[in-house]
Amino acid sequence: MEDKNKDAKDNISEIIDAGEISSDDLEAKDPEHQTDGDNLPNTEEPDLLAENEKLNDLLLRSRAELDNFQKRTEKQLVQAQLYSTEKLSSELLIIMDSLEAAEKAATSQSLKIDDLIKGNTLLLKTAKEVFEKLNLEEINPLNEKFDPDFHQAMATKEDDLAENTVLEVMQKGYKLNSKLLRPALVIVSKKNQKKT
Repeated sequence: MEDKNKDAKDNISEIIDAGEISSDDLEAKDPEHQTDGDNLPNTEEPDLLAENEKLNDLLLRSRAELDNFQKRTEKQLVQAQLYSTEKLSSELLIIMDSLEAAEKAATSQSLKIDDLIKGNTLLLKTAKEVFEKLNLEEINPLNEKFDPDFHQAMATKEDDLAENTVLEVMQKGYKLNSKLLRPALVIVSKKNQKKT
């Protein structure tokens, strides 16, 4: 290998001595001897390469940080969903326990109507407590002004009350915090058409 390098240097020396190529031509071809238009050494290229490398590194780090942020956010979202489901499930277990106790009491030979009524009342109370813990709010608009955002009119009925007053609640509505889950199904008053 050294012989080949020595032979190449000897060949270059012979060509220079013969005048076929000048030492300036060799410098022009040598990347370490690059010059700008005024034959001054080009010092911008290493600076640009270093800056380019720095920017590429910054870009890669930013992408990695964004990917980590997205993964962290997705994990937190899943955790929040699991937590909310867990809370709801544990509260529903209370109602299920009460229903199973009511079913057991209903099959008893010594069942009394008063005991059944008390059990039903207790079950309803337990369900309302669970709803309260879960921020479920009941919509029972009897004798209130009809509100289309929270009520659904199933029928109208002539009455002496002010028009658009809820006369009867067929089914209560519910909302979770401020979000409507189910509108109240109502019968609404309309003006009495009787002529006197």
